[in-house]
Amino acid sequence: MFRTLEFWSHVVSSSRILKWQAVEAIVCRCYAKKARNDGCARAHVDIPPAVDPLCPQPCERRKKKKEGILHKIKLKVIEGGTNFGTPFRRVECKEVCPKKPKAPPKALPAPAKKLPPMPEPRPGVQVSVLGADTAIGQYLALLLKQCSCIKKLRLYEAKDSQGCNRDLCSVVQDLQHINTNCLVQAFSCACYGLERCLQNSDIVLMLESGYLNVDMPVEKRFLYQAPIVKSYADAIANECPKAFIIVCATPIDCMVPLIAETLKETGWYDPNKLLGSLAVPEMRASTLAARALCLEPRYTRVPCVGGTEGDTLVPLFSKAVEYFDFAQHNTEMMTEAVRNAPSAVSRCDGPCQRVGDLSEAHALAGLVTAVAHALLCHDIPRVTGFVETDLRQVISPARFLASDMLLGHKGICKRLSFPPKLNSYELKLLDVSLTKVICRYKRAMDWYESNLKEATRGMVMLKKFNTPTYYERLGDCA
Repeated sequence: MFRTLEFWSHVVSSSRILKWQAVEAIVCRCYAKKARNDGCARAHVDIPPAVDPLCPQPCERRKKKKEGILHKIKLKVIEGGTNFGTPFRRVECKEVCPKKPKAPPKALPAPAKKLPPMPEPRPGVQVSVLGADTAIGQYLALLLKQCSCIKKLRLYEAKDSQGCNRDLCSVVQDLQHINTNCLVQAFSCACYGLERCLQNSDIVLMLESGYLNVDMPVEKRFLYQAPIVKSYADAIANECPKAFIIVCATPIDCMVPLIAETLKETGWYDPNKLLGSLAVPEMRASTLAARALCLEPRYTRVPCVGGTEGDTLVPLFSKAVEYFDFAQHNTEMMTEAVRNAPSAVSRCDGPCQRVGDLSEAHALAGLVTAVAHALLCHDIPRVTGFVETDLRQVISPARFLASDMLLGHKGICKRLSFPPKLNSYELKLLDVSLTKVICRYKRAMDWYESNLKEATRGMVMLKKFNTPTYYERLGDCA
């Protein structure tokens, strides 16, 4: 009996040793301590695997299995469970998610297009009207006071003004009561206010100083207006050389070249900021064509080319409406009506020699408003004006010519050539017009050189020195 008990006790003790050795062996095989800097050691099974960035999956709770000692040991040790909580395992993505193929890098990247910088928007422009003491100047000031893009309007009372029954200061005081943001100021030649009137001006409008008879020859009108316009140009070069100049003093064909040569003396001449007005004849031609066709006048436009008045003005009635042309006798009649409109309007009984002030003021106000919107980058209007031709855009025998153009924030941005497919009558008038425009340009240059000789001799000698000499025969060069 004693031997039997000793045998079984030995078997039991040996089995316990075997069992604990097996468990200890399993634990030692499955647990590997990982040293950390913080002094804490954990098993690899307690560290969850890294999450797949391409295909992250949530943790999945393992289903319950049959309870048992060996099952618990395997679950805790072999399959990655924890010894201190409910067993969890992370389901890993077996299928590799497809990656989008990357485009091969280019040898040289495409150059980025640099957009031209746009100027900062301005609240409004400042307009100076020279010769505003006439009736046209007063009506024009009333229309410009209502323009929202003009922040300051300056009116200058010129010399030799006759026939004006209202003082300019009283007109300005009356205009100040209009409920607009435009500030109106008056300046007089008696107080030498020309320079103060032109300071920081963006647009300068030159009107005729005094009431001239429209039947007066071109030579007399030019000799009367040339000294005044020359003094205006000198003041502009000193006070506001970057201003946009609109010339309305007749004859415009002679005044624009004179102002250009005057500004060249100081080096501030910009051909893109000098414009001779054709707003009045263009308005009259467009209205006449619209009435003949029973159309809306504001949607009908007749371009005028060549010169600005008289025989130099060529209204193109064939371009009033697309795919339509007037008969030749109708075109001749309307052309003569537009050319003789100033003298026809002035035929009245009374001391006043000009009664077309209202329509002219309306046309000039529209032109000034279009220029103001262009300088403020609000629009790119298309207008007609007497400007210096650019051989890169328009080929013409005359240096100065009336044609269509586009306006931008820097002035004239593009000069347009004559419309194509002109009829024979318009081509004949245009040929005569170019000849007379060249003659008027020479008249203006002759007056400018004669005035320059009287002013100083040193400038004349320098001008002659810089002027090239032309020889008619080869023997003259010896």
